[in-house]
Amino acid sequence: MDNSLAFDPLLAPWIIGALVALGVVFAMLTGGARLKSFIPRALAALIVGLALMNPQKVTEERESLPDVALVIVDKTESANIGKRNEAISNAASALTTNLSTRDGLDVVTVSIDPSDQGTQITPTLLEGLANLPRERIAGVFVVTDGQVHDLPENPEKLMPEGVPFHALIAGDATARDRRMSAINAPRFGLVDETVDFEIRVDDPSFESEQALIQVRLNGKEQATFNVAIGEKVTIPVKVERRGSNTVELIAQGMDGELTYANNIFVQDMSGIRDRLRVLLITGEPHSGGRAWRNLLKSDPSVDLVQFSILRPPGKSVGATNPEMSLIQFPTRQLFEDNVDEFDLIIFDQYRRRNILSPYYFQNIARYVSNGGALLVAAGPPFSEPVSVYRSPLSAVLPVRPKGTLTEGAYRPQLSEKGQRHPITSEFSGKDAERWGQWYRAVDADVLSGDVLMSTEDDSPLLVLDEVGKGRVAMLLSDQAWLWARGVDGGGPYNEMFRRLAHWLMGEPDLEAERLSAKIINGRMEITRNTLSDAAQSVRVIDPNGKAQRVEMTRTAPGVYAAEIPAPADGTYRIQSGKIQTIAAAGALNPTEFSELVPTQAKLAPLVTATNGHSRLIGEDSPNLPNLRDVKVGAKTSGVDWAGVVRHGRYDVTASKREPFAPILLFFALAALMLAWAWRAEGR
Repeated sequence: MDNSLAFDPLLAPWIIGALVALGVVFAMLTGGARLKSFIPRALAALIVGLALMNPQKVTEERESLPDVALVIVDKTESANIGKRNEAISNAASALTTNLSTRDGLDVVTVSIDPSDQGTQITPTLLEGLANLPRERIAGVFVVTDGQVHDLPENPEKLMPEGVPFHALIAGDATARDRRMSAINAPRFGLVDETVDFEIRVDDPSFESEQALIQVRLNGKEQATFNVAIGEKVTIPVKVERRGSNTVELIAQGMDGELTYANNIFVQDMSGIRDRLRVLLITGEPHSGGRAWRNLLKSDPSVDLVQFSILRPPGKSVGATNPEMSLIQFPTRQLFEDNVDEFDLIIFDQYRRRNILSPYYFQNIARYVSNGGALLVAAGPPFSEPVSVYRSPLSAVLPVRPKGTLTEGAYRPQLSEKGQRHPITSEFSGKDAERWGQWYRAVDADVLSGDVLMSTEDDSPLLVLDEVGKGRVAMLLSDQAWLWARGVDGGGPYNEMFRRLAHWLMGEPDLEAERLSAKIINGRMEITRNTLSDAAQSVRVIDPNGKAQRVEMTRTAPGVYAAEIPAPADGTYRIQSGKIQTIAAAGALNPTEFSELVPTQAKLAPLVTATNGHSRLIGEDSPNLPNLRDVKVGAKTSGVDWAGVVRHGRYDVTASKREPFAPILLFFALAALMLAWAWRAEGR
């Protein structure tokens, strides 16, 4: 129960004020200079005014409203490292218990959940405060490792005025954490060119040491570097292929580190070709010669260099070679000086003549073995003694001519491997049954590689092979141009042979042996494409280095799949024989792991701006501050204590009013004051 004074004016307050003012003025005029007369007259006017204000004695029954403390608990990934999770849980429990036992204080607990953008305290803080009565907030306590990533420049604007923000930092502030950060990480690069990654390896308190950096490209180790701790260094990486290239820069881990998760930087870099240079040599005039040219010229990314031999050497036409040539055939420049500058070399209906010496054919074979690409579109000359097979080029060719031709109508068909290979697989089925007929094929024995197309009696038509670091394709017919002309319904000439050219030049999406993986909602889906029917399995290495063998299930010819849990965020490495890929759960380089050593620095601006308390509470047992109840406007923190603001708010459950004094008493007092004035004037 509480008593107070209230007023219930009988007239409008401004009228009462005016009447009192007039009374005071009248007292001045009638009392003159005699102070003894003026004072009682003025008091009489004030008493009459007080009577008109009708003072009331108010008796209330009040119910106290509790103040509310907000406790924020960090449950992000960095807060789970080592013993932090246990320390944070124990500290939050002890703090909540202490606050809950205080009279008139409620406790609301919220948590900071994991996020791809790191520890996001701002949304949790704002949402928590929005659900509390603003005039009864006693304080905000956060139990965390201090690594937050979203405080604004003016963090004090997040908090209501007069409410302290207290930070309790869990974890071992002296722990070691070696981490890698990228200062400049290119997202694009030219194939076969070098791009520079600028990185820095930080290892607080160990700046005098060096770190070993391992460079991986598409799962394969490329190089290692020794770099100085804390200094910016440049790491060169050569772009290996067109399309996606996964670059991993890994700093060697040290014993006693908090985690190895931030020792690695991963970048998905797109490899692009400035221009694809193709050399097309047509050995003799034939109906399909223009089809190859049109196909290659239709691709805007291709720079085509073409030479067509229109007259064989030695044929007498009454003119010299310079007179018959549009330009001189630069054999030395092409096949000795600049052969490595081409992405693809095509021999179309070429027969050995005195134009290219065996030495040049040997250079082309070396070019293929070192990573070049060769397409031989064979016709009748391939089965003759002048065949390019009867040259040093035979070392890289996957077939050997039998010396005979098969003539007569037939429909090209896909082999079993052709139905699986990305070059030809999408043309399988009923589409292949409607392909136009060809009328000639070169008989040959397959020495190596994969047959994708064949005749109706299983003679090879299209054979692919990988030789050393390079690739070779053999087309054993000079009839493919019929598809381009639409003869007998035609066929997929442009798309199929465009794919063939790009496979030869290393297009990743056209690889027959592929391994891919993706992680969705904590589950990893792994797909293995192969030309083989053998059972497939993969080796999966999780972000913590733990490996497991996963058996795959055949879902289609040449396609195998598996699905496994992937609960931990980070980079997973998947291996199948010599093929590797990676999959990332969460961000590739999560902000959450950019820094892991517990710190008071990041929350210091908010703590200081709100006169809060901050301390390191360790890992083994929570070293909590003393809690003190303080009044609004008082000091809210000290060296070893944190303040809890007590607002003293309440609700009125019942109220009773009665006159402060009888109205006649006021008028009697006023009359007494006037009598005093008259008596004073009479003296």
